[in-house]
Amino acid sequence: MLRANPNRLIAHQVATGIALEIIPIARTLHGPGAFDIGAQIVRAANSVVSNIAEACGRGTVAEFRQFLMYARGSAQELQAQLRILAAYDANKQAQIRALRNRTTLTIKLITKLHDNPPPQR
Repeated sequence: MLRANPNRLIAHQVATGIALEIIPIARTLHGPGAFDIGAQIVRAANSVVSNIAEACGRGTVAEFRQFLMYARGSAQELQAQLRILAAYDANKQAQIRALRNRTTLTIKLITKLHDNPPPQR
């Protein structure tokens, strides 16, 4: 069993902050496709958080790393959706840029965690 608590991982903390910040942004979107874009960014952000947590609940390093790769893939998806959102809503570009920067940080933290997993008990 791994010694991993998602609440103690910086990657999980940053990803959770992003997910919490994205929800109100998604609620403010209007116009054609707005619901779909909003729903997709919320799902991608939540997937990052959930997959990091699930990685911590796995029993082996291999499973831990597998779920971190899922989290990293969802973070990459979130990056793509945020690029679309920035083009869609010029009024939110500064906020979206900050979210993209924090998502990049999350990707780096996940990669570091993947390369240096917690010890097994």
